Amino acid sequence: FNDLFFQGASPMFNAKRQSHRKTHPDQCGKAQRSYCIRHCMDELNQRIANSPEEDILEVHCRYHCFELAAPVFREGRCVLVLFAGLLDRQEHNKNRLIARLLPVFAAGLETKVRTMLSLKNGSRDAIIERVEEFIQDHYAEPISTAAAAKKLCISVSRLCHILQAAGRGRFSEMLMAERIQHAKHLLEFSDSDLQITEIAHLCGFPVYEHFTRSFKRIAGKSPSEWRKMCMATGHAH
Repeated sequence: FNDLFFQGASPMFNAKRQSHRKTHPDQCGKAQRSYCIRHCMDELNQRIANSPEEDILEVHCRYHCFELAAPVFREGRCVLVLFAGLLDRQEHNKNRLIARLLPVFAAGLETKVRTMLSLKNGSRDAIIERVEEFIQDHYAEPISTAAAAKKLCISVSRLCHILQAAGRGRFSEMLMAERIQHAKHLLEFSDSDLQITEIAHLCGFPVYEHFTRSFKRIAGKSPSEWRKMCMATGHAH
């Protein structure tokens, strides 16, 4: 799948597709490899080429194998076909449900791969921007470098390298800075009835002591001292 997709091959079939022969050797014509390749690849390719508007196709052969296939097109070319099978042709309700869901799932998979490719080939600035957006959206949650890398569809090592090369430090440092910045804003509201312990939780610190230590290390003052300073200098809103 990956090799064919990233090389832009079309359609998405290859002779190594062996799910039937490995999983259901009693139902699939393992001894008839030439027939299987011709039927499961060449003939289905031709059906897709002749009917590109179809979002789901029934695939069955003389060995009574039955499955559903959902082709996905990009710029008029078939780049991916997702199979569901082996299915029982008599289970009509189940097959109808699969027929409705499979094209949606296939299209979503193609979109995900497209995103992976854009990030893979994207600029360093674009990736950093995505990291910043991820932190802004999830700073109050227990997120990690691995979670950010997964969201961006890149490896943890590559993400760390990009951040370091751009002088942004570690992901954890960016996350901490965002959390403390939000805590400062909440502490500056003189009319807020939020307790400092509540602010800590709202900013992603489940442990209060960790919040106070981190805040003082970055801001130079404890949270309570910061609140008093803002009130005394008139900076509180």
